Amino acid sequence: MKPPVLVTFARPEESGPFRKRIDALKKGRCGVMPAWRGRVGETAVTIIHTGIGPAAAERTIREVIRSEVPCKVISAGFAGGLDPALRVGDTLVADSPSFILSSDIPLETPESKVAAFRATGARMVDMETATIAAACATAGILFVAVRAVSDSADEPLPVPFAAWFDVRRQRPRPLALVCYLVRRPSRIVAFARFVLRLPRVAQALARAIETELR
Repeated sequence: MKPPVLVTFARPEESGPFRKRIDALKKGRCGVMPAWRGRVGETAVTIIHTGIGPAAAERTIREVIRSEVPCKVISAGFAGGLDPALRVGDTLVADSPSFILSSDIPLETPESKVAAFRATGARMVDMETATIAAACATAGILFVAVRAVSDSADEPLPVPFAAWFDVRRQRPRPLALVCYLVRRPSRIVAFARFVLRLPRVAQALARAIETELR
């Protein structure tokens, strides 16, 4: 039997619409990691969440590969747009991480995104693709990245990443987020708009992954 395709996401919010498209979906484990297994057409699929950031992604992908070697890995999720031509909800499929800049920290301002685009030519930025691609290259596993734009090159993140997520503990910081917005009420509308459009971005991401699998 052919090994499954492993599809990784940083967070469940990114994977939700794709999981709904999986036939015979069952929750289980891949090594010590929680995993979801099913099929897209004739293709067996395993889904895992790596956590946000390169350190979490490296720990997770190496643990999974030790337990079960997939025939291919798809690194999927949200990304910031660097190419000004990309708009929110646009997707990119790339078999080389050179099209996607991976950063230890989010690029939160238009100025930082413009500078990164000019310096690297990468069209998107995320925090996990390069780490997962490197682990796949070492293990001799086929790799492709599928990413969807959550924030375009010309817009800032409405709330700094560190204000709402604890990378070390890999969990949101709801109280810190509320405190940040209370002190900066002008950011509330922008943050609400950002959050409300993420399901649409996740749907676009799910369609792109399904196309890649079929």
